[in-house]
Amino acid sequence: MLRKEDWMEIKKLAEKGVYKKDIAEELGVYPKTVTRALARGRAPSGERPNARCSKLDPFKPFIDYLLSRLRQPI
Repeated sequence: MLRKEDWMEIKKLAEKGVYKKDIAEELGVYPKTVTRALARGRAPSGERPNARCSKLDPFKPFIDYLLSRLRQPI
């Protein structure tokens, strides 16, 4: 996944006229990644749009409660 700094570097090098292949080689990513980043037109948001919830999400408050009880001195 690209960081915002990587996207800014891609944009800067593309504006200078550097080939996508050379940009990809410099950043250590595939040329298709550079193409997608330029097509997106903005820095990545950092959020995964289709991220699924964990199966443990309904139980996390209870787990936290149990762990807090274990940490208390007897």
